[in-house]
This record gives sequence, structure tokens and C-alpha cells, in this order.
Amino acid sequence: MGVDRQVHIKDRLLGRGLAPLVQTMYDQALPEGKDELDQLVRRIGSLNAMGCDLIRFSYPDNSQKEAFAYLCSKSPIPVVADIHFDYQLALQAIDAGAHKIRINPGNIGARWKVDEVLAAAKDHNIAIRIGLNSGSLPKGSDPPAILMSNTALTYLNWFEQAGFTNTVVSLKASDEDLTIEANRRFAAQSGYPVHLGVTEAGSVVSSIVRSTWALGQLLSEGIGSTLRISITGPIETEVQAAVELLRTLGLRRRGIRIVSCPRCGRASFDSQGFLASVEQELLGIDKDLTVAIMGCQVNGPGEAKSADIAITGIGNAIFLYQGGALVRKVGLDEARDVFLEAVRNA
Repeated sequence: MGVDRQVHIKDRLLGRGLAPLVQTMYDQALPEGKDELDQLVRRIGSLNAMGCDLIRFSYPDNSQKEAFAYLCSKSPIPVVADIHFDYQLALQAIDAGAHKIRINPGNIGARWKVDEVLAAAKDHNIAIRIGLNSGSLPKGSDPPAILMSNTALTYLNWFEQAGFTNTVVSLKASDEDLTIEANRRFAAQSGYPVHLGVTEAGSVVSSIVRSTWALGQLLSEGIGSTLRISITGPIETEVQAAVELLRTLGLRRRGIRIVSCPRCGRASFDSQGFLASVEQELLGIDKDLTVAIMGCQVNGPGEAKSADIAITGIGNAIFLYQGGALVRKVGLDEARDVFLEAVRNA
């Protein structure tokens, strides 16, 4: 188990030394109608444009099989099925076309049931994530971090005995320090790819702060092949936060880096409102650019010199900069379109 291993999930490859991938989890039951499913496929496409590489869906019962199969065939990114308790649901999800499944072998039941899931996954050439949370571990007297790591190693041994190695492991807790310690212990003993996350981390601010603290340290140490920043909020925000963390750590280059001022009493241009009007479109542009959105003449010109594209305003007069040079003055009513056009054409 100490040998570094690479894992394939459809057309994606995970492993140490490879760029970490961003994951999110759909937060509703699957729709049934084709129009609604196609709308969901388009949403997945938008998430992909923002930087999402994998998407996971709950698979609570077989009533979702037809809709899940449709998504697996249409999604632009690999689809993961989240399975609990019933090994037959894992077999059904695999048969429906899942590119990866997530199980906790401890709640699947008898070992022969786990072996059946492994055999099906091997036959269909898909990956499995062993997902362990601190709240759903087997009983033991060891400290939680040791119990989490040792349990994962035990399950991996089961998998290897069955000849299955296309495996990812996650060790998650709502306590960020426990998450850090458990993943460090596991990574020191195993070369399998690790999926990172602080589970049940809370609302936007608390989850991003806590996840950045824990995941940032682990990623900086070379631990982590995929990540999810779990937020009680929109899944788009999860993707945005994870991509920004990777960019900040220098682990991802593509995508728009946004610099914007927090506003103050000097501002005569609504930089906050302007950012809100363009942010989603910016996040879907696959270019390695820094853009600045500034609210006044104090810091605006200075930040503009450091950005590829920048905009700042004084009242209704809006100034567009490219490569640090002032290139255009426009009215407030046309500023948004002019700015986005400049970014797309840069």
C-alpha cells in the first residue's frame, strides 16, 4: 500500500504529483423529466467551465436509476454515485454507468457484499472512493485520527486481496485539526490518492475559512488529489472556493483571478454591484487572467497597472485599462458589456 498509485476516473487521472481535481456534490434529488435533466446537464457544464472536475450524486434508492444513467451518459465531467448501507444500490449505480462510486465498507455489510461491489467495479473499469467520516467509524479505543487512518488501511487491504486498486480514500471530520492529523497519518503510510474535505463545515464564511485552513496545509504538503469545500449554500460557491484555493497555492493556473476593492466612503462607483453583475460570467471564462474592479481613483489606477484587464469609475465615468494602460472611457450603462468583451478578447 505504500507504493504511489494512480487512479483513473473516466478520462481523469489522480495521483501524487498530478494537479488536484475539484469536486462538488449535487444538493437535491434528481429530476425525472428529460427537460429538467437536460437543464441539470447544462448546469454541470457551467460548473465545469468554472473549474469543477467531478460531480457526486446521492443514490438512495433504485427509483433514481434511469435519471442517473441519463446523467452519466450526458455529463461533461465524471459522475460519482454516493452509496450507503445497501450493496445492491452500488451494483445498480455501476450498471447505470457511474464513473466512480463512494462507499463506506463498514456500513455496506458483510465482506462478501463488499467483494461483489469490487468485482462489479473491476468489470466496469470504474473507481471506488472509500469514504470515512469521523462520525461513522467502527468502535475502537484508539484516538480518532489513528482509528480513521487504520480503518482506511484495513479496508484497502480488503480491496487489494480482491485484486482491486483503482481506489481513492477520504478521511473527513467536522473538526479541521482532526482532518489534518488523520490525512497526514494516512498519507505517511499509503500511496493511494486522497480526497480532501472538512465535512459539515457550515455556512459560506465558516466553511471556507475552516476548509482553507485544513486543506491548504495538506495540499501544501503534497497531500490531496481531489477536494471539496463543503458549504451549506450553492454548489457553485463550493467550486469557486476550491478553485480559488488551488490558484492561491499555485496548483492551478487557468481561470480568472479577480481583484476588487471592499468599498469605502471615497467610492463613487459601485464596485460591489458591478462585480456581482459580472462574476458568474468571469468564472466561466477559461483564461489565465487577472482582472481588477476598483471603486475610486485612489487605488484604482495602481491596481490597474498590475492587472491584465481593469475597470474603475468616478461617478458615471468608467475607465477601462488593459495591460496597465488606460484604453477607453465609457458610460456606466455600457461598462459591463465593454468590460466582458475586453476579458473575452484578451
